Amino acid sequence: MLKKIFLYTAVFALVGTVSYFLHSLFLQEDDLEIRSILEKTYLFHFLYSLLLVVGFEILSKQHKIFEQLGFIYIGLLVFKIVLFTAMLFPQLMGDQPLPRIYRAFILVPIFIFLSLEVFFVSKIMQRK
Repeated sequence: MLKKIFLYTAVFALVGTVSYFLHSLFLQEDDLEIRSILEKTYLFHFLYSLLLVVGFEILSKQHKIFEQLGFIYIGLLVFKIVLFTAMLFPQLMGDQPLPRIYRAFILVPIFIFLSLEVFFVSKIMQRK
C-alpha cells in the first residue's frame, strides 16, 4: 500500500507541476493577482485530490466501507466544490471581480485534478 501511495503522490506532483508551468507560460502576464490565485488553486486541488485518493486507498481495505465509497466520493466532491468556492469567493465575486478569461483559467486545474482523481478512484473501486 505504501508503494501505491508513493505512486499517487508522484503522479499528482508531476502532472500538477507540469500543468502549472505550462499554464504560467501560456498566461505570459505579470499580473500578480492571477498568478497568486493560480498557485492557490493548483495547491488546493493537488492536496485535496491526493488526500482523497490516499484516503480511498486506505478505506478500500475496510469491507464494510468499500460498498459505500461511491457515495462517499460524491459527498467529498460536493464538499470540495463548496470549500474551493469559499476559499476564492472574494476574488471570484468580490468588489473587483476577475475578468472572464481569468475565471476560465481557474477551471483548468479543476479539470486536470478531477480527471486524475476519477481515474485513480475508479481503479481502486474496480479492484474488488
